Amino acid sequence: MNSLIAKGHRRIAYLALSTQLVATGHRIAGYKDALAAANVVFDPALLVPAEVDIAEGEAGVQLLWDAIDRVLALPDPPTVICFGNDRMAMRAYGILRSRGVALPDDLSVAGYDGHRLITETLYPTLTSAELPYAAIGIRATELLLGMINGTADAPTKPILVGGPVTPGNSVKDLPAPITKLSSIGRTTL
Repeated sequence: MNSLIAKGHRRIAYLALSTQLVATGHRIAGYKDALAAANVVFDPALLVPAEVDIAEGEAGVQLLWDAIDRVLALPDPPTVICFGNDRMAMRAYGILRSRGVALPDDLSVAGYDGHRLITETLYPTLTSAELPYAAIGIRATELLLGMINGTADAPTKPILVGGPVTPGNSVKDLPAPITKLSSIGRTTL
């Protein structure tokens, strides 16, 4: 989310995966934390579950279509939609194009997982937060070895490992708001 906020986006929709997945809770918390850190007000209408356990096939496409419709129909729609994973973002490209939405000119799109087969083959290329598989493996190995040799205790909660955002061409920079001085203070146009 930080990279989207840095590009000037303040209306960021997050179409989440199934709440049955542990990662979903962490990603939603990260979404809310990033908004709060940037002093962007959290709008619950921009957080929409778009995938449940039956998300494969036609039912999954219908759920995603509905979630996209809901956020785009808001009185103040998002400037970017972040999808729960790259597969969902890939499906959304087709849905958005069928609606006549030009990416990223009309709407920016981002994903999660950093699946290069998806991110590099979509047009425009997809901006995606990568899952740091190597770093996760190293952290797990270090922890396991520490537990075996008695220098580390078993964790009581999940260990979070951050990953980089791979920029694509699916997110555009928004212009900074124009601020002018007036006799009573600053106003933003």
